[in-house]
Amino acid sequence: MNYPYPINIDLSRKQVAVIGGGKIAARKVAGLLDAKSNVFVISPSLCDKIDPAKITWIKKDYATGDIADMDLIIACTNSRRVNRQVTKDATHFQLVNDASDKKQSDFFNVARVESKNLLVTVSTKGKSPTKAKQIKKEIRQWLETRHWFNQEEG
Repeated sequence: MNYPYPINIDLSRKQVAVIGGGKIAARKVAGLLDAKSNVFVISPSLCDKIDPAKITWIKKDYATGDIADMDLIIACTNSRRVNRQVTKDATHFQLVNDASDKKQSDFFNVARVESKNLLVTVSTKGKSPTKAKQIKKEIRQWLETRHWFNQEEG
């Protein structure tokens, strides 16, 4: 993805599918729950960092048709074949992120620094999550030294 269009999106009224139940899925689910999304996880198992009480868990392997009613889909299984199938099964009305192949994705996640009144995002256009994480850390430190996180909106 060479020409991404950065946006903030309200997912509070959207159904979001996360295909996979491992550590990467847990990170995605945590962010989606913070965004008040209606999260569906399709996976035969869940890592202990995903609370089944906070999501709708569809306890099975992914199959074509499972994402028919979803608005946003994140494929993060340990199988590139399954992740590709998810991408193929999505309609042109659905946005899909294949965590194993950014080139097959409609979007990718950004690193974020957030407080009550401030949201700063960092993207390396999907090329280096490690670099984005380091930049995020440095931005957070810079904002904290200037007390931006403590200021009320004005």
